Amino acid sequence: MSTRTVTSNPAMKLMLLFTASLSWAFQPQAVPPKYQYRDPLTSDLLFCDQCPPGTAVKRHCTADTPTECQPCPERHFAENWHWGDTCQYCTSVCKERQLVKQQCNSTHDQLCECAPGFHLVVEFCIAHVTCLPGYGVTALGTPVSDTVCEGCPDGYFSTGGTSTEPCRPHKSCSELGLKTLRWGTSTSDSLCGSKEKPTLECFQHPTVCHNDVTLCEDAVFQSLASLQLSSVPLERLLESLPGQRVDHKSLERLKKSCSPQQQVLQLLRLWKEQNKDQDKLYGIIQGVNHCERKVSRCNNLRNLTVDDLMKVTNSLPGIRVQEVDVQAVVSTCLPRQYILQVLHLWKAANYNLDVAKGLSHSLRVLRSQGAPRYLLKGLKKISRIIGTTSARKMYEKMFVNMLQDESCFKAHKPLNE
Repeated sequence: MSTRTVTSNPAMKLMLLFTASLSWAFQPQAVPPKYQYRDPLTSDLLFCDQCPPGTAVKRHCTADTPTECQPCPERHFAENWHWGDTCQYCTSVCKERQLVKQQCNSTHDQLCECAPGFHLVVEFCIAHVTCLPGYGVTALGTPVSDTVCEGCPDGYFSTGGTSTEPCRPHKSCSELGLKTLRWGTSTSDSLCGSKEKPTLECFQHPTVCHNDVTLCEDAVFQSLASLQLSSVPLERLLESLPGQRVDHKSLERLKKSCSPQQQVLQLLRLWKEQNKDQDKLYGIIQGVNHCERKVSRCNNLRNLTVDDLMKVTNSLPGIRVQEVDVQAVVSTCLPRQYILQVLHLWKAANYNLDVAKGLSHSLRVLRSQGAPRYLLKGLKKISRIIGTTSARKMYEKMFVNMLQDESCFKAHKPLNE
């Protein structure tokens, strides 16, 4: 029912307006809101009922009749109470990369939202971000929000390039009854292999992060080069090593895969793996393992940059590690592994050079170039650990005694013959 008020006094008009506003504020929601309308015939100021959602004003109220409303025509809508005589036209099409979420009806416009894989930024639908390697999805993107990526925790990895996949747990090789050939990182899964035979790799691909870097072992075995072991046939050396012997099939594979200079080193590695649980050889083998653990715990070199790593590679003697391989180390390894991996690559390219002596040379060059103190300090610590390992003396003593035994290697021809 409309309300008719005949007014001639301006003060009275304002009072009535204020009173009407208060009355509407405290009325139940079922009561229609009002709007002011001046009757063109009588010039009276009227307070008419607004039209509800889905309709528009057909005729304004008079002193004797209420507001008359009519439904919105097809493809038009009115979302709220209003006093207009027309409804709004529905949105005809959605924008690029948008889909219809809700069709238009008399009370709502057509609703559009970004297509799957996109989210709204200002007025445009932008593709959901893909997580980088080492990062997994913790919250999926929606039509109004982007993907949320977080770094993989310990024990999980992600190769990246996804906007839907979370970090995945590393495989547990032991639970599968396999040996761990390479521990997983934040960007790669663990690599498992058979426990039956030790893995023989004379040449390893530089773009893969190796978690079994053996700098101490390299240094110890390299020190045996002065004993002229490479002149001893591998079969004779194999028969003279204490403990459990390496099988002849592995020996033949080694001879086919490795250069003559590497064959003794690889045979010793296979022998060490074969006898790691032998009590009588525990002291010798564990001496090397203890050294490796000390090297891996060096904290001085955990945040090196590519520039720092290139300074180290350029200061080492012999064949230099290429920058592309250093970049591969940074992209596939954890920061605490960087320096060990670079030294591992250098050793693979310079198998005839001693690790400890190579580090000493590197330190002299870096000091002359004014390298940062943290770099010098970290390399000096690694050099000291490798150069003073007690396992070196144990191995040397074992092989010196072996070579001095007249029953060993007697009248044996050198390997090259």
